[in-house]
Amino acid sequence: MRPPYSEAMASLLSETADSASKFFSQALSRALSEGLGGKSSSSFGLRALARTRSIVYTGESLMIPVIELLVNRKRPHLPSDDMAFFNVARNALNKVIEDDIDRIERGIYPAEVLRAEHILQHFRRFPVLFSEGLKASLRRKSKKARVFGEEAKDLLRGLPEYYQRNFHFQGDGYLSERSAELYEHQVEVLFAGSADAMRRMIIEPLREQFGPGDGEGLTFLEVGAGTGRATLFVRMAFPKAKIIAVDPSGPYLKKAQKQLEPYQRHGFFEALGEKLPFQDQTFDAVYSVFLFHELPREVRRQVIKEGHRVLKPGGFYGFVDSLQLGDTPELDSGLKQFPTQYHEPFYRDYIETPMTNLLTESGFAIASQGTGFFSKFVSAKKTT
Repeated sequence: MRPPYSEAMASLLSETADSASKFFSQALSRALSEGLGGKSSSSFGLRALARTRSIVYTGESLMIPVIELLVNRKRPHLPSDDMAFFNVARNALNKVIEDDIDRIERGIYPAEVLRAEHILQHFRRFPVLFSEGLKASLRRKSKKARVFGEEAKDLLRGLPEYYQRNFHFQGDGYLSERSAELYEHQVEVLFAGSADAMRRMIIEPLREQFGPGDGEGLTFLEVGAGTGRATLFVRMAFPKAKIIAVDPSGPYLKKAQKQLEPYQRHGFFEALGEKLPFQDQTFDAVYSVFLFHELPREVRRQVIKEGHRVLKPGGFYGFVDSLQLGDTPELDSGLKQFPTQYHEPFYRDYIETPMTNLLTESGFAIASQGTGFFSKFVSAKKTT
């Protein structure tokens, strides 16, 4: 006989709290050991800041299984149910954070990228996140993935069918100011505070292509810029490059413009990656961050071909996106489970179709690639 609902809730909270406590203790011990082991004070401070950030978002992620229990009235799957997978994922999380700090120390990008929003602004958003999480879970339970408010409905016209959906079951998909305001926080909760570190993986390949410097004389294009988080980091790394950001969502671009208000040399356009409004051979670099897994395969091909068209000869093409099957075999089970929990209709095909193949067939030569937690980066050069 199943325990009463209240007992199930108490049991779940105890289990999730225990898992979180272990994670927090290990993260703290790691930071302290680095500090006591001879790391410089600045190095220790960067690591402590990054790990504290991860701890906060990991703690907030406890709301996910609680919401699932409230909605489905049964114990949800927890990452710690598979300890082998959990340990691999935890180690990968630690490594992506460590690699991020290493790039700062090597001068790939400035420590300014770790600047956090005001703590009150952060925690004021949490009740809204919890409310939206409940609504998303209810949409998932009822299998409703095309639910839009009036603001979003007005923006649907003219957008391709693949875009007219509630990705991740989130309210309004990518088509409202409310969605844009919550998006970055939601993604950080999902990835235990590592989403920014994964986004920044695009910068070192750019450095390898263009060398040290502030980017003066270079023109970059970011496709699927969303709320502009990656745009901001690339701007910090290349303060004098001209950056053009495109995205189909007006509300998300509005958020991006707000984020980059203190900076100059950028522009924003509402446009699809498969139909870029630019002339041939315009850009020195074209890149995207967390775009391709949300596109049908044929659209992925079109986006790559458009990138090839607008790139100058020998130009840089790169992306950061989800891992694909075989990139980190120990995490493959998590990749397969992801589209069953979140509305990602093109994700399964994405993880099964190597992006390197799509790049080479479009006239690119692969330059570098690597992984970080649940993401990967690939960079290439235009050769034909």
